[in-house]
Amino acid sequence: MIREVPQENWLYHDRGMMKWMGFFMSDHTVYMDQQKDKESAERPLPQMDKLVIDRLLQQSWQNTTPLRLQVDRGNDYQTIDGIVIGYEQDLVYVQGDSGLMTIRFSHIRHVTLEKAEKWWSA
Repeated sequence: MIREVPQENWLYHDRGMMKWMGFFMSDHTVYMDQQKDKESAERPLPQMDKLVIDRLLQQSWQNTTPLRLQVDRGNDYQTIDGIVIGYEQDLVYVQGDSGLMTIRFSHIRHVTLEKAEKWWSA
């Protein structure tokens, strides 16, 4: 059964818009844009020598310097930002925004030391 009310009996003027589409908050759209950027395919950075990678990881660990790692995940590459908080044999422990991550040393392709942001400069 379809119930159609004649337009002259409507209680309000219908503008023809979909009523339950909803509106996105600006924070939500910014978050969605960031997620889309993260999910896009990253281009590989040049493979660094393992001795250079080891030296940069030790420097990050000793000086608590933030760094950016590019990790080889088989078919794609992942960029990880954080600080090295420890290592054990082939495992490197990195503290990032999303928590503690364990990364195999053999999977690290590229390391870049980042400049530490000061809390008072923001």
